[in-house]
Amino acid sequence: MTTPSANTLAVLLLTSPLLQEGGKGSGKDPVLTAVEYAQLAAVLHRKQHQPSDLINGSRQSLLGSLSSEFAAERLDRLLSRGFQLSQAVEHWANRSISVVGRADSAYPRRFKQRLKHAAPPLLYACGNLALLNAPALAVVGSRNTPEPQLQQAEAVGALAAAAGVVLASGAAKGVDETAMLGSLAAGGCAIGVVADSLEKVSARPIWRQALVEGRLLLLSSDTPSARFQVWRAMARNKLIYALADAALVVSSAKGEGGTWTGAMEQLQKLQFCPLHVLNDPRGGAGLAALAETGAQPWSNPASPEALLALLRETELPQATTPATAPAEMEQGSLLESALIEPPQPRSHSDVAAEVAPGAVVSLPKQLHPISTREEVKPPAVALAAFVDDLLLQCLEQPYSIDELAMLLEVSKAEVKRWCLRLAEQGRVRRLSRPVRYVRHGLPG
Repeated sequence: MTTPSANTLAVLLLTSPLLQEGGKGSGKDPVLTAVEYAQLAAVLHRKQHQPSDLINGSRQSLLGSLSSEFAAERLDRLLSRGFQLSQAVEHWANRSISVVGRADSAYPRRFKQRLKHAAPPLLYACGNLALLNAPALAVVGSRNTPEPQLQQAEAVGALAAAAGVVLASGAAKGVDETAMLGSLAAGGCAIGVVADSLEKVSARPIWRQALVEGRLLLLSSDTPSARFQVWRAMARNKLIYALADAALVVSSAKGEGGTWTGAMEQLQKLQFCPLHVLNDPRGGAGLAALAETGAQPWSNPASPEALLALLRETELPQATTPATAPAEMEQGSLLESALIEPPQPRSHSDVAAEVAPGAVVSLPKQLHPISTREEVKPPAVALAAFVDDLLLQCLEQPYSIDELAMLLEVSKAEVKRWCLRLAEQGRVRRLSRPVRYVRHGLPG
């Protein structure tokens, strides 16, 4: 358990509903969306400030300088939720949940390197944070998977444990849960990136002993009380792949479902790590289709040494992204360099006092790092691409503007503008009676 750093406290105030339902703060002001916060972070960087300056003595002057680009009154009201913040931090601490920001030393390096502008501003975690930077094998698959394939997933988990490699998955029923439990039962370690309420998942008896022993980390980029949503499940796929040195798809339908969508995104766009598939038709028609798209056949390593060799032999080429690339600066050195020393533990009363109005904010051996081959884009272009990707993930089924606004926790006007732009590009289509939007090529 760690107490949030000053920068993380500021980001919590700006982007988290804390203990409120939905995307609202304690009043009527909506918290900043991921896109809005990314824009604010870029402005703060340009002005040579860090988020913690918004909750210390520089707050009013800094907000005044932002008035032409942001609604300073809204930011001020969000930043004034010091009491609610202290309650939330204490509530999460009582459930052994920590909050980690991008500027914190515990934040996974691979998220900054690979996700860049799309790296979550905050991570909520229950368990051993040191696992985030360990060698990892991602194992994913469908919920409804035949027993023989579940046994294979369990065996791969046990092999990862023997090799000292963390097993990363989604902690969902089916392949994810089975592979993680296979590793834990063999004395290994696992990371579960959850799409459901972290508070609920972390309380499940099957995870308790491994959490106590420091061999498990349950992770979410959403507030710990956030309920399951399809778009959250889609968004967490890229976090699983971003943590891994290699990934294995045990089962998948073809052309539908979260496993298929996440694997295709990894193959065709993200390319964070090599993607393997089982050569077993019982795992679903999606496995062969993924192989045709570029996934590598799983070589069924028979020993820990063979698994480690596979992870090293299939690394992606080292990227040559300039260190000063705008997207990398915004996510990496922007906030990280603002902290010369790692944050020191503080009490909950310190947290409450720190953000009160007017107060001053005073494992295993690593494999070679793998960098993404994604082309560096200017921040504005990257942000637009991030928004488009998120919206397209949601539109795997028809949604109205009102439904999308509720799912994404942004204004209806903003969602409508995004949908119209994608419709003009031919990437989504508009349905009528009632008016809804869906990805192009999918049934309405």
